[in-house]
Amino acid sequence: MSRTTNSSLTNALRILKSFSIDHPELTLSEIAEVVGVSKSTACRLIQTLESEGFIYQNMNFNTYRLGSSVLALSNTVVDQLAILKETTHFLKQLTAQTGESSHIAILDNTEVIYLKKEDSPYRVQLLSHIGRRNPAHCTASGQAILAFKKPPTIEKLFERDLEKVTQYSITSLPKLQQLLATVRTQGYSISKGEYIEGIVSVGAPIYNKKNQVFAAVSVAGPKKRMLPDLQKIVDNVVFTSNNITKYVKAHVKDVDIETFI
Repeated sequence: MSRTTNSSLTNALRILKSFSIDHPELTLSEIAEVVGVSKSTACRLIQTLESEGFIYQNMNFNTYRLGSSVLALSNTVVDQLAILKETTHFLKQLTAQTGESSHIAILDNTEVIYLKKEDSPYRVQLLSHIGRRNPAHCTASGQAILAFKKPPTIEKLFERDLEKVTQYSITSLPKLQQLLATVRTQGYSISKGEYIEGIVSVGAPIYNKKNQVFAAVSVAGPKKRMLPDLQKIVDNVVFTSNNITKYVKAHVKDVDIETFI
């Protein structure tokens, strides 16, 4: 494969990844800016993606959105994650116990992706949704998964500087390794304002039959509600993670950790 072809493929994939629930439609200029290419290059790539059904143009507003081919692929991924479809009742129970939003997330390089969510009954809710990506090093879900990676793996993942999202974010690799060691020992993670100031989250790992951590369950909410009952919330999250792990291990098909990385 030539360098030009490889570059075009990379940019085309970046175009697809530039869409999200927060930004479902983008203009040509916005796509070019996000991907870091000229408008003419973006236009050429979009035309190719459009011909294969991955991009659809909204002629009324001269914007672009994801096409039906993406939906077909997403359904295939959902089938691979079918075992997590059955975790809805675990999250409902966890949210009922804590009164806060609960999630199941997996790791993708240095980010976590939320696969399941149960909303808090409170009017003011977190800005999170299924498919959302957050930096793993400053979220409870991410820390709960990263804690069970080998230190050399963590070094490779975060060989560049750790992003400082808030004043409480960990920006030093040694400090991150120290935190992950603590999380590994206690079996859960607590993030206090590391990603969003004023928000506290608690996460715990989910294992497969091979005792590999492939996902995490978490609860997040405002610190004024989380901190007074923090230990109870921790207990509920750990209890839920254990129950989901038991369910996964009892399932007829194992969950291969490589499927989620």
